Amino acid sequence: MSVPTQDIHPVCKMRSGIVCLSLLLGFALIGGRLFYLQVLQSDAGAHEVQRQHQKSMMVQSDRGVIVDRHGHPLALNVDVPSVFVSPKSLRNPKEIARVLAPVLDMRVAQLRKMFQPTQSRVRVTRDLSEEKAKQIEAMAIPGVEVIRSPQRFYPKGELGSHIVGFAGDDNQGLEGIEFHYESFLRGERSLVQYQRDALGGMISTQNNPDSTSHLAGYHVTLSIDEVIQFIAEDELAKAVNQSGAKSGTILIMDPMTGAILAWALYPTFDPNHFRKLSAKDWRNWAVTDPYEPGSTLKIVVAAAALEEGVMEPDTLIYGGDGQMPVAGTIVHDHAKSSWMTFTEAVAHSSNVGVIKVALELGKPRMFEYLKAFGFGEKTGIDLSGESAGILWGLDKWSGRSLSSLAMGQEIAVTPIQMVTAMSVVANGGWLMTPRVVSSVMNGRGQAVLTKHLEPKRRPISAQTAKRLGRILETVVENGTGQRAKLAGYRAAGKTGTSQKIDPKTGGYSSSHVIASFVGFVPVEHPRLTMLVVIDDPEGEKWRWGGASAAPVFGNVANRVLPHLGILPGGAQLIRTASSSSSHPSSLQALVQ
Repeated sequence: MSVPTQDIHPVCKMRSGIVCLSLLLGFALIGGRLFYLQVLQSDAGAHEVQRQHQKSMMVQSDRGVIVDRHGHPLALNVDVPSVFVSPKSLRNPKEIARVLAPVLDMRVAQLRKMFQPTQSRVRVTRDLSEEKAKQIEAMAIPGVEVIRSPQRFYPKGELGSHIVGFAGDDNQGLEGIEFHYESFLRGERSLVQYQRDALGGMISTQNNPDSTSHLAGYHVTLSIDEVIQFIAEDELAKAVNQSGAKSGTILIMDPMTGAILAWALYPTFDPNHFRKLSAKDWRNWAVTDPYEPGSTLKIVVAAAALEEGVMEPDTLIYGGDGQMPVAGTIVHDHAKSSWMTFTEAVAHSSNVGVIKVALELGKPRMFEYLKAFGFGEKTGIDLSGESAGILWGLDKWSGRSLSSLAMGQEIAVTPIQMVTAMSVVANGGWLMTPRVVSSVMNGRGQAVLTKHLEPKRRPISAQTAKRLGRILETVVENGTGQRAKLAGYRAAGKTGTSQKIDPKTGGYSSSHVIASFVGFVPVEHPRLTMLVVIDDPEGEKWRWGGASAAPVFGNVANRVLPHLGILPGGAQLIRTASSSSSHPSSLQALVQ
């Protein structure tokens, strides 16, 4: 029996049609969207995926090295392990904190506080030992990684620390050459990309072929000689400790070039541990702190007198039995004397004799020669924080000023100014610009900065310099600087003893002094100009420059000259790889 077929209601047919049409339109839209994304927007999609799984960051290149004049490293980079944690990747932060705490020498609570889930990545500790770094790496804890990054290291420790300076945690120069040449040493920044996991942690790095190429920090070569620096620091430490002094300074310059061969300050410090010290421990006072030079300033009075024809070496000066009235006070000499030659007045550091010479010169000429020798202005040395010292203008001079200046009072100079001034006598009359850097090389070994001779001006003639050199030689031979005498070498110099200011009274102290000696050697062919300053030696035995500073000059020179290949007697010069640079012919022509 057949069932009669009933026609489908028209409304149902309409509904079915609408559903089918909707499905077709939906599939069409999905297909169109897929075509748009996968075909038309394929590049944009790939870029979005890349953006989600890669991140770019700027990375600083390795800091440049600092070496001495012979290429011996004074500052370089070493890879130091640091521990980083991605808190979001930690499965059991409490347990991981408990495991890591004893290895890192940290408290568990301290670590748990650092493992905040809101932090994507945190540095837990830096400067980790290699042994502990390997121990943590062996644990293979997900979310904990050891990363080695370059950090500044000073292989010679305290040697030359006041010149080299130091860089901080972010490898940015903070003191010394590290600071002054920061723009060269820091190198350039480059763009680096790294892959990220689903939680945003870094899983690998890759070079970006399209990023800007970069160079490592530039290679800075100092004029400092590592061996001479060691000798200077060694002898200075002995002298300061022996005399019970507060501190000491030795600066050694090549007078023909202005290059600094050694820059020793004591007490010194280790730049690898600068954080344990304060600014007063690492301040480079030889360039920042002026002092009253005392009788070492008599070299300027003597030079001016010879240059102006006011005095000849054998001109007689009346000593007034060792005393002289000046502006209502009495100036005394160490010993009574009647008549003396100009040479003897300098050799025995007679205050009376040199004051009379200064009075013959007069205020205007005295002032001009002090300026010509570089006092009252910065030397231009390539170190930061240089002081110009103190030289009052003529309008501020009193009736006693000329006499005081002749004795090295009412003026303040820096050690670098004083050694540069003595180099004028040593090199034939030229005031040079001192320097501690010889050259700067880029990553390809190309010179980007080379320091050349920089004569500023000529305060005195070559003839005057030569005549004054012979007078200063008598200081060492039979004057106040006899303890600076060397075996087999001719030396010239000048002693100085200046009273320090008593902060309580504002006047000169009767017990606190600065003892100094400045000179050059060999006289016939000067290769070294050296200043020795002993600050506040204890006791009457050490209070004079001839007693505490002059012997240091002799001890240092006796050890340094053979290192430079200079034989006793000065008859033969041995040119060796360790010798300081030979004197450029350009300056040789200038000093003739």
